[in-house]
Amino acid sequence: MTEKFYGHFPDRVAWDMPLSDATTEASGGFQTFSASDLTGKAAALARSDELGLSVSRYRAEGGENGLHSHPGDSIWYVIEGEATFWAADDVLLADLKPNDGIMVPDGARYRFQCTTDAVLLRFAPGPPPKR
Repeated sequence: MTEKFYGHFPDRVAWDMPLSDATTEASGGFQTFSASDLTGKAAALARSDELGLSVSRYRAEGGENGLHSHPGDSIWYVIEGEATFWAADDVLLADLKPNDGIMVPDGARYRFQCTTDAVLLRFAPGPPPKR
């Protein structure tokens, strides 16, 4: 299989997505959030200049199937379902089940596919600088 590198996707981090499917309340810098009724594919739950948390829902066979990278280290954590992660050259990184996760280093090229319907959390750096 010839891999296509889909590039660096800072805009795929859901920073600018509306919080319509999740409720976030901020008070004194603290943020509480609820996504129990999440109906969309993805939602940003909480974010600051340094850190963000988003949740994504994928169908079986879905995921981020094109080889790509993100700025900054990030952590993917499986809430429901299963997902398989690969690095470049189809190097298997992990087969994840609920309560499993993977830390993806800054700029590392990877892709993943969910083997069942799945819900994943992503902890990642704050939004990219505005230009």
